[in-house]
Amino acid sequence: MKNPVTQIFLSWREWRRQQALHGMFPYKDASMQLNRVIMPSRFHTKTATKKLAIETDIKQINESDWQVRLIKNDLSFFWPSEPDHNLYFSIEQEFSSKNPHHYTTTPIHLSNNSTIIDVGACEGLFAFRILRQGLAKRVICFEPSKKMSSLLKQGREVNALTNRITIEQSGVGNQTGKARMITGSNPDAGHMEYLLDGTTHPDAIPTITIDHYCQKNEIELDQNDLIKADAEGADLDVLFGAEDQIRRNAPQIAITTYHVDDHAERMIDWLREIHPEYKLRLKGLSFWTNNPRPVLVQASTL
Repeated sequence: MKNPVTQIFLSWREWRRQQALHGMFPYKDASMQLNRVIMPSRFHTKTATKKLAIETDIKQINESDWQVRLIKNDLSFFWPSEPDHNLYFSIEQEFSSKNPHHYTTTPIHLSNNSTIIDVGACEGLFAFRILRQGLAKRVICFEPSKKMSSLLKQGREVNALTNRITIEQSGVGNQTGKARMITGSNPDAGHMEYLLDGTTHPDAIPTITIDHYCQKNEIELDQNDLIKADAEGADLDVLFGAEDQIRRNAPQIAITTYHVDDHAERMIDWLREIHPEYKLRLKGLSFWTNNPRPVLVQASTL
């Protein structure tokens, strides 16, 4: 059980540490949903369960999958396990700008002409929301899981977005080839282990860099476009694999930092070196790791 006093101290210490490292992280951004960091989860579970019941229409479509319709937003997606209160938090992050995991707050500015690369698309709710809100003309979704890719395709169809969403069943990193995801000592601290050519492994997935994908498909991102990523610990690799596009074109970036202890500072240092014109924003402190970590970094030149 969390000790609120201990959590307050740990959060304050991490906030001050991040400020000292790179001279940013104002209190209002660090304290977004701080109550979830410092308070035991039982205080949030009951509320989330009620809101999920009120705001969604859920039906089981087969032995393993559920269809979830968001009543207010008239969007549907498919989920591979029985929905519970944790699913509500995933929904909330897409529609509440007060959630630090919300990708499209300032300084991100999108339009109906934007192209978005969505790394770790999962069930596709981010892509569906973005297109319905007129914040992009197309979304390229990367999702390495065969199961989630299949559910993502179903969601694309039921939301009538087939012509505007491209789905690539692939991981994204700093190498093109094959890799497997390695879980670290902390459940969230995963990383990519890239396999040598000709090496096989039962858990191997195809991987590609954003630079390689863009070159192959004749895509030039620009400052109106967005790279969004939640890559389960391979987030820094995603940036490294997009270095050419970032150096030349300065696409906007919204990428998770909470999977690995030092990702926030390493990403900020790297982005400042690659493209000093970026305006950066660091948001939130995680409440699902042993020690608080920043949740998300955003970058834009607009």
